[in-house]
Amino acid sequence: MRSVKELRRKAAARATRKARVYSTSEARANFAEALETAQVENAVIGFDRYGRTIAALVPVEAVYMLAGMGRLIAPKVRADIQSYSRQFIQSVPTRVAAAEPAPRAPRGKRAAKKAAPKKKKAKRRSGGRGG
Repeated sequence: MRSVKELRRKAAARATRKARVYSTSEARANFAEALETAQVENAVIGFDRYGRTIAALVPVEAVYMLAGMGRLIAPKVRADIQSYSRQFIQSVPTRVAAAEPAPRAPRGKRAAKKAAPKKKKAKRRSGGRGG
């Protein structure tokens, strides 16, 4: 937990975190700072929940780069974004390898199961109690 004095310092004066990944509760409290950092420094900022990185806040220019329109972005800005992206990827455990299932050996076809026989409905008895 950060001290109140540390939280009150301006964003520009704060020490840069090694990995810019905030927990969701920390991100909620410091969202304005995260937006400013992404905008001014062209940084990539991650958000995690229960120890797993779930999202990243990136400058709009990074979206242009993802869309294949990186040529429209100034070379210095592009280099900054690439640098911060590499730092982010190195500091955050990879999810790509975990998301891809391991290749499986081909399996033979399973025998089809026979359908269970249908149960007959019980017929109502007539009679018995009068009325």
